[in-house]
Amino acid sequence: MTRGSIIFVRRKGIISKLIRLFDHRGKFSHVAIAISDTEILEADINIVSRVKKFNLKEYSYYEILDLGLSSEQQEKVVEISKAYIGKKYDYAQIFGYIIKNLFHLKGKILFNNPNNLICSELVFNVLDHLGITNDLGITGEVRGIDLTPNELYDLLKYLSKSIETSQT
Repeated sequence: MTRGSIIFVRRKGIISKLIRLFDHRGKFSHVAIAISDTEILEADINIVSRVKKFNLKEYSYYEILDLGLSSEQQEKVVEISKAYIGKKYDYAQIFGYIIKNLFHLKGKILFNNPNNLICSELVFNVLDHLGITNDLGITGEVRGIDLTPNELYDLLKYLSKSIETSQT
């Protein structure tokens, strides 16, 4: 795992199962970005955005996408990430996903607090600051605020230089 790698995970608990249910039964329930060989930046339920040690034992499955960032881009990931530490979790956005899926609504999520973040939004924002979203053709109205972990994975796997997987 290198700085700027994107870590997609599936946890072992009921919350993970519920997230995956509302995320079209995808493989993942959470995503974070590596800021060192051992630490990740994440936005997680019941906490503010934070840096923590990446502990494999917390997950039943994970994939690490290496986007092949240059040393300069990796350094920028660390700098950009500092601005997101301490942001609150966006429960309104999760509620919006639930409503959207229950009623099969199309378009943008109706509930989204621009000052708060969910995990995929946090990772997208860091990548957006790096300009990587332009490589994906994501510009204008198409933004990362409406992406789930599995949707973000589907976009990024095509840019990755390598994928490391593990089932525990």
